[in-house]
Amino acid sequence: MKRLPLILLTLLTVACSRSSGGGAERWPDLPQPLSTPYVMVLNGEVTLFGGHTDGFVLSPSAWYLKGGAWHEVPMKYPHDVAFCTLLPDGRVMLGGGSAEAFGIGQSWGVEIYDPVTHTFSAEGILDRKRAGASALGLPDGKVLVSGNWYAPDAMEVYEPGKGFSFLKEVTVQRNTPYILASAPDNAVVFSGLDNYGKPSDGTVDRLQGDPFHEPLLDEWEPWAAQRANLSIGEYAYLVLARHRESGEWGILRITGEQFSLLETDTALPARSEAGGYIWSQLAVDRSRRSAYTLGIDTEGNACVARICYDPIFDGGPAEVTLTTFHGPFPLADAFALLPDGTLVRAGGIRFSSVGGFPSGDNFKTVREVWAFPTGAPSKADFPWLWVLVGGLLILAAGIYFTSHRHPAPPEEAEDTPVTRQLTEQLSQIIEEDELFKQPDLRVTDIAARLATNRTYISAIIKSLSGDSFSNLINGYRIRYAQKLMTEHPEMSITEIAAESGFSSRSAFYRNFKDITGQSPAEWKKTVG
Repeated sequence: MKRLPLILLTLLTVACSRSSGGGAERWPDLPQPLSTPYVMVLNGEVTLFGGHTDGFVLSPSAWYLKGGAWHEVPMKYPHDVAFCTLLPDGRVMLGGGSAEAFGIGQSWGVEIYDPVTHTFSAEGILDRKRAGASALGLPDGKVLVSGNWYAPDAMEVYEPGKGFSFLKEVTVQRNTPYILASAPDNAVVFSGLDNYGKPSDGTVDRLQGDPFHEPLLDEWEPWAAQRANLSIGEYAYLVLARHRESGEWGILRITGEQFSLLETDTALPARSEAGGYIWSQLAVDRSRRSAYTLGIDTEGNACVARICYDPIFDGGPAEVTLTTFHGPFPLADAFALLPDGTLVRAGGIRFSSVGGFPSGDNFKTVREVWAFPTGAPSKADFPWLWVLVGGLLILAAGIYFTSHRHPAPPEEAEDTPVTRQLTEQLSQIIEEDELFKQPDLRVTDIAARLATNRTYISAIIKSLSGDSFSNLINGYRIRYAQKLMTEHPEMSITEIAAESGFSSRSAFYRNFKDITGQSPAEWKKTVG
């Protein structure tokens, strides 16, 4: 019996680190050599935007893979080192980039790509010429833009129907900054490099409010550009970083405006047997509770790191699985993460090695496209794997906990800045997002959105309301039902119960009577 906790841990480790094995797969080559494109999966198609080709010449095309072949879509403007952001309606906005070949200058043009029709439409010009910028879509439909290369930086905002306009100055100049939503109406902006490629300090600008200094960013340099999904929860992110002195690799965990270093059971290697590693972007797959990055060593071998972050919600370290693929492979700074967990890298620059680290030549680009398995369960084997693991977990937990007292959760959450921020986010997603209308809402759903664990959320709810999660949610539902009964007397009780988030009419009646002391009909008479 005493060995059952070890069994549970082993099963969870298998679930988080299972490897599918196999080598990298060569996909159809690109029609032209290409480097530094944005790589995305849109409408089920791997799609590339911009970049440059042989001779460091700007590429004015996008490409999408369909039917085993690449198809070209002419762009309105070339976008090399531009910003590229996914809009809420599934279209993509691209803006700025180098004005000339060889990465010279900045440009104005902005356009939007529709992956359904495979067409571009012009969307005006930026408030200032930019290259090396980043962008973030805001909840109100606007787009925040910041960052520049060899030119002054500032924040500007795009508003549908009105175009781009200056918003505010930044405290420090930045190149390819990270722009992350930190609250419903706020965002943080930071970077590892300034607009001339020199190390940036730990100053963090905010969309709303004054900037602040983050000491961790003085020690760790946020790496690469923001080219993929980084979110592990509501206003919670993972960002690849490199230690400024030792050259070690790590991952920053950002929750709102709180920065910390992610604890992992295995460090991302700084060196292989061949020599130093250079890691590329980080990409998060929330459905698998994992993040991925891909490194290249000095012999061109590739290494995929899968970071299963699920254990961090219960206070443990993230679990890292490393899979090596023998090359040489070209150097590329971006990849697409497919639904089945495969990483796809398209194009890049020809591999070389300088000073013990991978290097290359922007004038010599490649056509190669490679797919790397990540060790994530595929759609084919996902159901039976998790049914098996889940069944074993339930069996083992049932046997164990019948003979062991389960530790009680904390009575209340400690008052810290993180707790206060989580409390605000909890109220926001329940009230403003009206999550209480979801009939099957569970505390684990809330914990996942806030990137924490269920015990902590339960403790916060206890401190906030003095009640349990189910009673808190049912209170929101009953108050909403009372509002509907007052404003829409024509609605039936069954309609009100369903609209308020109750799974049945009887559950609505029972909870209404428990909370108000009256039946729905009795209460309605008192306010009628």
